Amino acid sequence: MQEDLTDAGETASLNRVARLMAADGLQGWPRPKRRGQRGRPAVTPPGVRNRLERDFTALEPETKWVTDITEFKTRQGKLYLCIVLDLFDQRVVGWSMHHRQDRQMVIRAVQMAVWQRQGNHPVILHSDRGSQFRSGDYQRYLAANGLVCSMSAVGHCGDNAACEGFFGLLKRERVYRMTYPTLDAARADVFEYIERFHNPRMRRRVARQDQKFSTLLQPSVITGYP
Repeated sequence: MQEDLTDAGETASLNRVARLMAADGLQGWPRPKRRGQRGRPAVTPPGVRNRLERDFTALEPETKWVTDITEFKTRQGKLYLCIVLDLFDQRVVGWSMHHRQDRQMVIRAVQMAVWQRQGNHPVILHSDRGSQFRSGDYQRYLAANGLVCSMSAVGHCGDNAACEGFFGLLKRERVYRMTYPTLDAARADVFEYIERFHNPRMRRRVARQDQKFSTLLQPSVITGYP
């Protein structure tokens, strides 16, 4: 909230925002707890290992991507969303939605990220061991487009915390506040959140960081040194 107010031109500290929200009875949207599910361990494709090792930092764009799937409830049934997130700036660089979570939905999300890619150097693309990501079609598409497949170890759900963090924001800030009558209504709302709210917010955050860095590099008026 404080970050969004700053982007809108308002000046307010975190403590002031918290105090005003408390006075008006406003609070953050809590994340519901989920029970874990156990199943048979999935087999990792040959030659694939965890190249991310929970290092979620990226010094440059298009070096580390992560991908995952989540679902939303509508009155017409479930809608599934697959995203590709760039760890450099937390932007969603690829996404796809469908009423079935199949390998084609996943490949479409990666295709969108590839189409927007500026360079042609290899990019690590990390995922869990879901069947869609282990499929031959998905693995062949990654190999043909300079993407290096990385997968979490069995039971290491924290390896994809970046995607889970985005899904948490999306659901708390938008989905849990809505009731979707149709799949199309959910698609339109999620599209609006990603492209008109989340990605612009991430671009502004990077711009602010760049501005701070540039300020630090400017020579001092007194000493003439940074």
